[in-house]
Parts: sequence; structure tokens; C-alpha cells
Amino acid sequence: MPYAYPDPIRFVPLEASMKHLLRNLTIGFAAAAVSLTIGCTDAPTAVIPDAEPVAAAFSTEASSPDLSVLSKTTQRMSITIAWAKKWIGPEGGRLDFRGYAIEVPAGAVDGVTQFSIRLPVDPHGSARVVAEFGPHGATFAVPVAIEFPFAGTSIEGSEKPTVVWWNDAWIDMGGSPTPDGARLRTTTDHFSTYGTTDERSVTSTSGG
Repeated sequence: MPYAYPDPIRFVPLEASMKHLLRNLTIGFAAAAVSLTIGCTDAPTAVIPDAEPVAAAFSTEASSPDLSVLSKTTQRMSITIAWAKKWIGPEGGRLDFRGYAIEVPAGAVDGVTQFSIRLPVDPHGSARVVAEFGPHGATFAVPVAIEFPFAGTSIEGSEKPTVVWWNDAWIDMGGSPTPDGARLRTTTDHFSTYGTTDERSVTSTSGG
């Protein structure tokens, strides 16, 4: 039987060998990356939430009201809804919201009007008895009654509680508790930002 000689050894040029090695390494890394990606599909993905809208300033007054002189609520409210509104016509009507109220008598407006009560939601403002009543700047043919939480506030039991409105300073509007003692009530012929206090020394007097 004739002897079978082995195939002669073939020498591959170094440059070609390196290219072949690099190609194999590249394919290997790519396969590993694909495998890792598939293996992690069930892992939680970090989601960047949409930026929260910047809350509008509580008051539309030209100067920011000084809330430090106003009464406080003894039970901190967690306010998630900052305002309420209601359409009221010449026949009159009432809007209640979180202890605040607007009572519109007949003839106060000559057409259907959107009334609103707006409360602050920031930690400092929400601790105070203060609200912006709307329509802001509106005046009425007949005075409108507004009410504020009184029971459970820092001025409950005070001898001289009063309602004040902001006009670059707090203006004394007067006021008296409702018969059940739950609220402090006054009347006004215009709307603005109002609060309650018993510090009459820091307020000026208004005729209405």
C-alpha cells in the first residue's frame, strides 16, 4: 500500500491572520451584546417622568400678600384640588368649598357669571386661612357674602376676629361668626384676596 504523505503545511501571512482574528472577535462581542440585551428585556427600565407644570402664583395681586399675619388652621389640610367654580346668574346662588363660601344674593350680577374660590397649595400658604375669590376685580350691584373657616383655626374664640382683604396692605372688612360658629362671615361689593385675622393693629379700615 503506498504511503500517504500529509498535506503540506500552509503558512498564512501575518496581516491576513490578524484580520481574521479581529473579525472573529468582533463577531463574538456582537453576539455577546445581543445575548445580554435579550437576557435583560424583563429588567425594569428607568423612566424619566415628564416635568411637572409650574404652579401659577396663588394671588393675581400686583404685590404678593403677606400671609404671616393671617390666622392658621389647627388641622393641616392636604389640598390636592386648589379651586372650585360655579356659574351663578341674576337669581343668586351659593358656592361652598373646603369651609369657604360665596353667597350671591339676587340682583348682584346682571348676567350669568363664573364665581370661583382659589386656595394656596404650598405648605406655607395652605396653613393659613386665605383665599382668592373670583371673578377677580369684579364689583357687584348688591354686596356678596363670603365665608371662611373659623372653628378649628387659631382665632377661634377671639373677641375680635375679622376678615381682611389685600390692597398692598391688609384692609379690615369686619366680620362675625355664623350662628353655628363654624365660619367667619362678611360682605363685600368686590372680589380680591381675602383672609382672616384678629390682629387689627396690622390692618387699615375699609368702608366695604
